[in-house]
Amino acid sequence: MSHLEQQLNSIEGCQSVAEVRVVFQKIIEDYGFSSFGFMDASQPWEDDPLLVTTHSQKWIDTYRSENFLSTDPCLDAAKRTNLPFNWGSIRLPTVTGRRKPGAVRTMEAARDFGVLEGLTIPVHYCDDLGRRYSSVCALFWKDKLTAFFENLKFNRVQMHIIILYMTQKMVELYAIEKSMKPRFDKVANAETLTDREKEVLKWAGLGKTADETADILLCSRKTVEAHIQNAMTKLGATNKTQATVQAVSQGLIIL
Repeated sequence: MSHLEQQLNSIEGCQSVAEVRVVFQKIIEDYGFSSFGFMDASQPWEDDPLLVTTHSQKWIDTYRSENFLSTDPCLDAAKRTNLPFNWGSIRLPTVTGRRKPGAVRTMEAARDFGVLEGLTIPVHYCDDLGRRYSSVCALFWKDKLTAFFENLKFNRVQMHIIILYMTQKMVELYAIEKSMKPRFDKVANAETLTDREKEVLKWAGLGKTADETADILLCSRKTVEAHIQNAMTKLGATNKTQATVQAVSQGLIIL
């Protein structure tokens, strides 16, 4: 069993949101991150949005008191993408006067707390009624920046899979605890995945590009991309990583 599979299994075995918090914190520490914040406030009718974090209480109090929720540039960027991004890639507004823009103050405050960089992973999906949900997970990095980028170079795909898997487990358990209808349902035609579609998802989950997968399977890039697109459609996923997570959670592939 691979290390990634062990980590996914540890999340799958959790029986409560509190347990996911503990297990996920241990996982991100293995990747060098100091803490995380997960927020699911997708719809205006949800009076009690899910917020799970291991950040220091002092940072949480500062974030709330300074109203960074409305000025955090990473939250704004997360609305427009399905892909993970590091905080340094966000273009901040130029400071032209004595009053700094809220986005600048937010990131400066994070640095004041010793956070040098971070990784934000957006998760957008629809339930079986077509209602759209959005969650976001932010990972804090306090070590050297060279170590951060080296970590992303080798572990970005794995971290994306783990966080998508964690999100699914977190909202499922939260729904149980709040006696709500689960958002994630098993996709009826998922079992129709072909062996080739399972293969390309597995290699995608192991971090292989379409070109690398084509070389491994002795086929063309276009063929690999077609298999991925078919698998995404069958699994109701918006990207190949999400499709991989769905396939793993349903026991269709093992990483």
